[in-house]
Amino acid sequence: MVVKRMKETMSRSLVCALTAALASLAGGSTMAAEGAMSHYLPGLAGDIAIAQSPAPGLQVANTVFFQSGDIGTAVLQGQVNLGLDVDLVLSLAAASYTFDAPAIGGTYTIAAVVPFGHAELEARLTGPAGGRFNASEDSFNVSDIFIIPLQFNWNRGDFHVKFAQSVVAPSGAYDLDNVVNLGRNYWSFDTAAAVTWLKPETGTEISVQPGIMFNTENSKTNYKTGTEFHMDFVINQFVSKTIAIGLRGYWYNQVTGDSGSGAVLGDFESEGVAIGPGFMWTPKFAAGKLTVLGKWLHDVKATHRFDSDYGTVTAAWKF
Repeated sequence: MVVKRMKETMSRSLVCALTAALASLAGGSTMAAEGAMSHYLPGLAGDIAIAQSPAPGLQVANTVFFQSGDIGTAVLQGQVNLGLDVDLVLSLAAASYTFDAPAIGGTYTIAAVVPFGHAELEARLTGPAGGRFNASEDSFNVSDIFIIPLQFNWNRGDFHVKFAQSVVAPSGAYDLDNVVNLGRNYWSFDTAAAVTWLKPETGTEISVQPGIMFNTENSKTNYKTGTEFHMDFVINQFVSKTIAIGLRGYWYNQVTGDSGSGAVLGDFESEGVAIGPGFMWTPKFAAGKLTVLGKWLHDVKATHRFDSDYGTVTAAWKF
């Protein structure tokens, strides 16, 4: 019974991993230098069985993403020091469809996400004469839409493999006169692969998903964020038929520098590492159609990125 329940749970809950993968579309603040945040949202590749094939048919999910962080003082043209604090809440509504017909020996899925949320930025500014003042601005709006036109999954015994190509469109709210924008005004193209090892007999799972994101230039600021490597990992252990607990984490490394006339801080290459606990729950009253997941991550390293705490709560439904 534990083995059967576990296999059913993994299949249903993959929509949460899909939602997480789709969630690589962080809105942010252009004031914080565009290298300090990006379309990649840390740790959101998934919470369980990242690479396992979803069950055929329609799946929907909503992930609420929280981020609270700060970045240290920076010098702009030798005149202004910035001490920035950010609080971001995004609601990411996702839908995916997995086709019944086999595709190149596996399954084929398409998906999309429409995100909206609230971001607030506080800055402590120091002028060239030493005067200090605080500034604060917030925004509640739509962020950039994320589309996955290609996702393939293959299952071979205890091992599962995924390949996905994603596109982030500059469709979110963006105004050059605003300090805080939920849209980022450039395209991103993310190529990711994942491997999951899942042992039903012991209820143990390990998943890793590396990816690389390419970005176009923001035409309003002439700022081009460099190419970004990211890797998410998940470790889970089922402690009952309906509950799994474990660790989540990510490693982010910008492999090429920022460029363009708007990159006033130079290449501003970023790196970040975080780790934290997570859980999965499939409540009995929902007859296996509902999956609830959550996690908290803490940055143990953040270079040229907001040093942050992150949290997610996801609810997924399989039709």
